[in-house]
Amino acid sequence: QMRNPQSLPELRFVHRFGKELAAAEVYLEKYIASAPMFRDDSLLYTAWNLHYGPVFAKNKSENFNDQRMVLKVKTLLLEECTLTLMRCNNMSLTVPGTYDPASEIVLIGSFHREADIRKTKKRPRQIRIKGSDGHDYPFILKGNEDMRQDERAMQLFGLIKLLLSRDTETARRSLTIEQFPVIPLSSNCGLAGFYPNCEDLHNIICHYRSANDIEPYYEIELAKSYSKDWELLSFPEKSKLFDMIWNKTSGDDLKCALWYKAPSAEEWLTRRTNYTRSTAVMSMAGYILGLGDRHLANMMMHERTGKIVHIDFGDCFEIAAQREKFPEKIP
Repeated sequence: QMRNPQSLPELRFVHRFGKELAAAEVYLEKYIASAPMFRDDSLLYTAWNLHYGPVFAKNKSENFNDQRMVLKVKTLLLEECTLTLMRCNNMSLTVPGTYDPASEIVLIGSFHREADIRKTKKRPRQIRIKGSDGHDYPFILKGNEDMRQDERAMQLFGLIKLLLSRDTETARRSLTIEQFPVIPLSSNCGLAGFYPNCEDLHNIICHYRSANDIEPYYEIELAKSYSKDWELLSFPEKSKLFDMIWNKTSGDDLKCALWYKAPSAEEWLTRRTNYTRSTAVMSMAGYILGLGDRHLANMMMHERTGKIVHIDFGDCFEIAAQREKFPEKIP
């Protein structure tokens, strides 16, 4: 049974397909009302062939034709997606991830009306919550993903962070792990705190290369010049291709990018030290956790401190090494 539409897209859908769906519902109610032994399956076929089927086919066709247009959408308006969330004001709930018994409680004041769509594979939404303290709290809303494992990873990092702070030598070197709140909402969606003032290493390198007239994806172009189907090459061929690309590239893009971003030599040295230490600590923690999928878009760098912040902990316990397609061989 259809619920009352709660947004403009839902209202348009009901206006367009409501009659067909209501007619199909009549056949379903007749089928359900009958005794199990005397139910007429033809009622189901009629509901599908005359009503559900045409609606499904037409909606699927339109969605397929609009797929490219959908991928171009960068921002969603809450009033077009969820009026319920838009109407939430001055709530009695704390902002996720901010509760601290020793500090003043920050409650949810409202939700910003715009949600940005991230340019990653699963296109998560970036939402912002206005707290009762007047500050904005950004979060990444992820769907079709179990965030409970990310939450457990953050708990492990918290334990490691505590142990590092209690040891004299590691505390003297300021060795720690950067954390952010992770709040699972169900088994297939959740919120991740948006670590502020960070940029992933992929973007840092691409911006540096673009500013210096270097092809951002130079390595991929070299691979394509070697073989258009380079991803399908055998292991010895891929190893030969890797050596060829290695010899034709300098590999110092990140080093140069950090140097040009630093306002002074002292600041560069501090950021380089923080980068080295945070990378070392996270490498050891990731090895213990069996963390995989560590590509450049999953490693963020803090713009002011140079510390490395890892995100996306879906491939833990060496799952990446066991997957059928492109398993990770290096621990």
